[in-house]
Amino acid sequence: MAKKPSEKKGAKVFKTKCSQCHTVEEGGAHKQGPNLYGFFGRQSGQAEGYSYSTANKKSGIMWGEDTLFDYLENPKKYIKVRASFLFVFVCFRWFTLSLSS
Repeated sequence: MAKKPSEKKGAKVFKTKCSQCHTVEEGGAHKQGPNLYGFFGRQSGQAEGYSYSTANKKSGIMWGEDTLFDYLENPKKYIKVRASFLFVFVCFRWFTLSLSS
């Protein structure tokens, strides 16, 4: 049986790993990665003011729990990965692993 996700562990991982590249506050600035406020339910490559790859903008992915976890398992399945996507992958992977531990 899977363990219940831990919001506390997820927040700690985000703070120590992901926040180096992302902000999550409404209206927050973009860093190396885009601001993630409103991420779920948003189409990939659409955060205003962030410079996405053409492949990301044209992917048509609508981010949700199902697409995010599939993406994290195999980013190349969704979008041609370039170097900056590897940072996103590592960041979210740490976050999702913390939710399941």
